[in-house]
Formats: sequence, structure tokens, C-alpha cells
Amino acid sequence: MLAMLAMSVPAWSDAPAESPSKIQGPLTDRSGSEALADTAAVGAAGYYLYPDLSTDQSDLAHQALNQAYSANIKRARKSVAALRDLETAKHLPPLSQLLSVAIDVMRYQNGDYEDEEGEKDLLSAISEASEQGSYLCQQALKQTPGHPTYMLILGGIRGFNATLKIHGNPSQAMSDGFQALKLLEKARAGNARLKDAYMGTGIFNCTAANAPLFVRATLKIIGRSVTMKTGLEALRVSAYQGQYTSVSSQLFLIQFLSPYDQELMREKREIFHSLETSFPRNPYYTFLRTDEALCFQPDSFYAKSTRSALASRITAFSAADFPSRRYANLVRWQYTLLDPSPERRYAPDTSFRFRDYEFYPAFIDALRFKRAMEDSLEPEEKPAKAALATLEEMRDSCLAVIGDSPMNPTRKRLYQWHVTDALRWSLKRGRALPDGASTTSR
Repeated sequence: MLAMLAMSVPAWSDAPAESPSKIQGPLTDRSGSEALADTAAVGAAGYYLYPDLSTDQSDLAHQALNQAYSANIKRARKSVAALRDLETAKHLPPLSQLLSVAIDVMRYQNGDYEDEEGEKDLLSAISEASEQGSYLCQQALKQTPGHPTYMLILGGIRGFNATLKIHGNPSQAMSDGFQALKLLEKARAGNARLKDAYMGTGIFNCTAANAPLFVRATLKIIGRSVTMKTGLEALRVSAYQGQYTSVSSQLFLIQFLSPYDQELMREKREIFHSLETSFPRNPYYTFLRTDEALCFQPDSFYAKSTRSALASRITAFSAADFPSRRYANLVRWQYTLLDPSPERRYAPDTSFRFRDYEFYPAFIDALRFKRAMEDSLEPEEKPAKAALATLEEMRDSCLAVIGDSPMNPTRKRLYQWHVTDALRWSLKRGRALPDGASTTSR
């Protein structure tokens, strides 16, 4: 159920780098008693250790996540392998298997592989880690029923895997996702300090709140009440208090927080700032932030300070693998809107094959055309019909390329929404849509 919802509805509705667990979000809200309880139970590493996890194990886990989110997948895999060896030697919960699945599933969903061989390798790694992690958790739960850490790991593995089945076997994805959600809820009930378990609850509520009526009716029949507010609050718990799901939960929050609400926009900006500050070598976060600005707050992108700031970001990027090169090149395309004739180090590689993002250079050209059209008009003057027709043709061309791309359906809808709103004409500059209306069906 969780997986099907996450893959079937639009992402948004109006409702030295630190380790991911230590990134502080803008809206952390904890009672004094809870904070004191956690302080009394923290391990030597400076955070609360989940039951039966060791300090060395958790430190290695944070190291692996930090490397993965810093766009250094090779080092992350080595750290995960070292973590797996430690767990085997000391008979510890298989946290390494969950991290491996989580990192690779998110890469798969983002299309972060260069060719079919890369895709097969990624799916093979996901399958192997899932089977081993699930088996170890199930064996442990036979001996110690209700163990919260093993339920958290097993629920996480099942939840991530369910998202891979949605297109080929949606009924199985629904079953697996719902079972994952129940495991995470039981884990949280067994130990309230397992803040990472809130991520599944958050995604479930946010996506279900926007699901078709028949899905919500089914949920109501089985006693599941879902709201966007509940989902956002749960995601905030895992994003700002979670140990191993902090960054992934923040990335989901970016998708679910409205780009039209001022307070939620502020929260988004703080999340982007946190991610870029913590992981300056990864161009993915700069791409996401800049794309958000271009589509929903274009005047902020064209501010005087943006050019030098974006140029500085570009020089800090790593280009270790295909996704890093792709996102860095996409940012360079964005930069051309500020500098049409950039120096070589800032200029995009026009021969680069983007796979999922083949539409983006044309999208940048359309944004450039729209901006030039705006600059040629007097206040309150409307553009010529021919100019509007050209903009519409450019928009439709981008949408067609997205539709034919290898993106999964959820990401297609996300970027179709971004392109549609960004290339809609409005007299109110800086607003994506006239009168604050949305163009997507939510």
C-alpha cells in the first residue's frame, strides 16, 4: 500500500560534512522530558543507540551514509562492506543490509545509472541485500519476537523493495508496502526513540492524502485515517530527529512541501541550505534547489547574487560517477541563464547524454525565451499571440520528451508539473501561476 501510494500520486499538495543523523532541520520540536530521556540514553558517539546496535556499528553506518550523500558511492560501498563484516563477526542486527537497500533503491528510483548493465547491477545488489537482511531479521524475530530494531530494519527493507514492484505487480507492492508500514509502527510502539520509523508513516500519510477517492475510501474501511498534516509532522520527526533516515526524509519533505506557502517555502529553503552545506561536493542538491527556484520563484533565481553563488557551487562539485557528472552538467545548463557565454569551467557539455533528463537543455532554452519575452514588455503589457504560441510549443515539446523518457511515472509527473508551471505565462512575475492556482491534479 505504501509503495503504491508513493508511486501513484503527484509529489506535492498544499497541505567537513556532518553525518546525516546530526543535520538539524528548521522545525525540530521536542519536549523537555523527551530530550532529557534521550540525553540520558545516548551512546559514546553522541546519539541514542538503538537496541542491540553497537557504537562502532552505528558510527560506520553514519560514515557510509555521509559518503553516499556526498556523491562518493564507491567509498560508501566499502564502508557498508566493513559494516557487514563487523555485524557478522559480532552477531549484530543487519543495519548494513538496510543501508545498502536504501542507498541503491533511491539511486534506482532517480535513474542514477548510465546504461542497462548499470541498471542490472543495481537491481542485483538490491535483491542480494534484501534477501540477506530479511532472512537475518526473520531469524532474530523468531528468537526475540517484537524486537524493535529488527522490526525497523525488516520494515525498511520491505518498504523500499515494495516501490520496485509497483509497475510490474501493483497488488504485491500494495501488500508488501502495507506490511512494511505495520512493522515500522510496531517498532515505534516497542521503542519510542526509534525516530527513523516515522519516515514510513510520513510518506504513507502524505501520499494517501492525495490519492484517488477509492484508495482513501479503502483506507477508511480498514480504519486508516490519513491527512497531509499528519504525514508532514511524521516526516519532520524522521528528518530532524532520525539517525539513519534524516537526509532521505528531508528529500521527501522537499517534494511534499508546497512551493506556494510562504512558511513551507522557508522550510524548504532551510532544507536545501542544510543539504548543500553538509554535502558541498554533491551537485544533486544544488540542481534540486535551482530547479525549484526556476519553476516557482524565478525572480529569486535572477537576483544579482545568484550568478557568483552558483559559479562557486559548480567549482566545488565532484564528478566521480555518472549521476555526479549528470547533475553537475544540469547545473551548468541552469547557469547559462545567468551567463549565456560562460567560461569553459562553467559551461555545460552539449554532447552529454542525460537519459532521464534529455528534456532539460530544451527546458532551459524555453525559460530563456520566456525571460526575454518578459523583459521586452512594459508593465501590464501582454505578449503577442505568436510569442505565446511559441512558448506553448516549447513547453509541449519538453513534456513530450519527458513522457518518452525512461523516468518512472512519479518522476515524470513531478517534472511535467515543474515544466508546465514554469512555462505558463503570468503577468505576476515571480509567481508560477496566475491567482495562485495549481496546474496539477491533487
